[in-house]
Amino acid sequence: MAEILDQTVFSDLLEHLSKNKLPVNKYRQKVGVGMSQCFGMVRKRSMAPDLSRCSWNDAKLHHLLMDFSKHLHINFSFSSIQVNANYSCRPHFDVHNEGNSYIVGFGDYIGGELVLKTPAGDTSIDIKFKPLLFNGSLIEHYTKEWTGNRYTLVFHTIVSPPKFPMIRSLSDYTAKSIDNNKWVIECRDGTILSRNNGLPHPLKGRKKVELM
Repeated sequence: MAEILDQTVFSDLLEHLSKNKLPVNKYRQKVGVGMSQCFGMVRKRSMAPDLSRCSWNDAKLHHLLMDFSKHLHINFSFSSIQVNANYSCRPHFDVHNEGNSYIVGFGDYIGGELVLKTPAGDTSIDIKFKPLLFNGSLIEHYTKEWTGNRYTLVFHTIVSPPKFPMIRSLSDYTAKSIDNNKWVIECRDGTILSRNNGLPHPLKGRKKVELM
C-alpha cells in the first residue's frame, strides 16, 4: 500500500502557491497545459547546468521545497524540483532526466491520476498525498482530467549535456531570510542571489542574427 503523507506537511507550500502564482513556462507548452516551473538545477544554453532563475526569483518557495524534501523518507537524491500548478501533461518521456523521480500531488482536486503507459497497458495511479517513485525517462506518462486545484512536486535529477558537464550542485545554494523576512539565495562563496541580482543569463549580451 502506498505511503500517505499527512496533509499538514503541504500547508506552507499550498499557502505560498495560492498567493504566488507560477508563471507559464513556454518551454513546457509542448508537453502540457498549465503552470510549471523547475527549481534547483536546470540545463542552460551553451553553459553548464546551474541554479534556476525561479529559485532566486522566489527564494522562499525554494526554501519551502527544500524543507519539504525532509519528508521524502527515502534514500533518494535529486538535483531539481518541478513544481506544477493545474498542469495537465500529455503523454511524454522526461528526456532530460535520469533515474527515478519522486512525484506527489496535493490540493483540493478530485481525479487527476498519473497514468503510466506500459506494455501491459495503461496504469492509473492516485498520487494525491501518495508519493510515487518511477522512472519518467523510461516510462511514458500523462495526467488524467481533474476538478479543483491540483499541484504536484516532482523531485528528479537532470542529465548534463555532454559539452557542458555540471560543475555546481544544488547543495552550493541555500535559501535564507534576511532584512525582515526578505528571502534570498546564498551561494557557497557568500554571493547573494535575488530578483535584482541573479546568475548570468546564457544569452545576455548576444545579438540576434537575422536570417537573410
